[in-house]
Amino acid sequence: MKIGLLNSIKILIIGLIFCFSCSTIKNVEDEKTGKILNEKKLLDSIKSNEINPNWIRTRGNSLISINEDESQEVEIYIRSKIDSVIWINITKYKKKIFRTLFTKDSVKMTIEYPEKLFFDGPINKLNDLTNLSFSYDLIEEVIIGGSFLKYLDDKFISHFEKNEYHLLSHRPRKTKRITSSKNKKPVNYIYQSWINPFTFKCKRVNLIFPENNSQINIVYKNREDINGYSTPMNIEIELSNSETIYNITIDFRATKYDLTQKFPFNKINSDYKLLNFNE
Repeated sequence: MKIGLLNSIKILIIGLIFCFSCSTIKNVEDEKTGKILNEKKLLDSIKSNEINPNWIRTRGNSLISINEDESQEVEIYIRSKIDSVIWINITKYKKKIFRTLFTKDSVKMTIEYPEKLFFDGPINKLNDLTNLSFSYDLIEEVIIGGSFLKYLDDKFISHFEKNEYHLLSHRPRKTKRITSSKNKKPVNYIYQSWINPFTFKCKRVNLIFPENNSQINIVYKNREDINGYSTPMNIEIELSNSETIYNITIDFRATKYDLTQKFPFNKINSDYKLLNFNE
């Protein structure tokens, strides 16, 4: 009788320990403990903790490389009126070499060196020419350090592993079937993200676009609080299709929020030639 009671107590204690260890997260450095959230609460927490400024102005240094070519170091300047305009200016040794202006549906860009070139048209045409998958919303999410979740309506699978949340739009087996063109139903994207379990800030995003076999990987690092906004000071971006890999790293030096901006742009005249991506 006593032995049976002792065994029952042991089983109860072991069960409580197991349940507690499976439903909590521990941050050893900050001595914080939190519960693992279900999918709905997790998504609500992520979206409610993402920043939503009206204006952004930032600048920094960037390394850009294409395939195995040597990286080029440039200065990058970004301005944005959220949900409206993104302006990006790239210089080298204070000499302007590239400028682009994105709106919700269109993009205008000029290249100054080694020759004057321009593109002016809808974003979907730029996607067709480059065999990549740009969108205004995606570029804006990169700038603000977002998870891109607010633009996706599908249900997600979530796991907690290696002390972070891992969100997936498709299970690995389904992803493999889609990317190998064995899936009968067309899929617009395959999404993954990795989320800090305490701040609910995004650490990394991966988006695959099966239609043109392109993808983008984004890694956010070294977040700092700037005027109440959690801002990644370092961003690593890899854009790729079946032929080309673009690597971009940005180290931001100064970021300001909610200051009205202007978006100056070059006048495209006869000095510029139409940019031909197939050359």
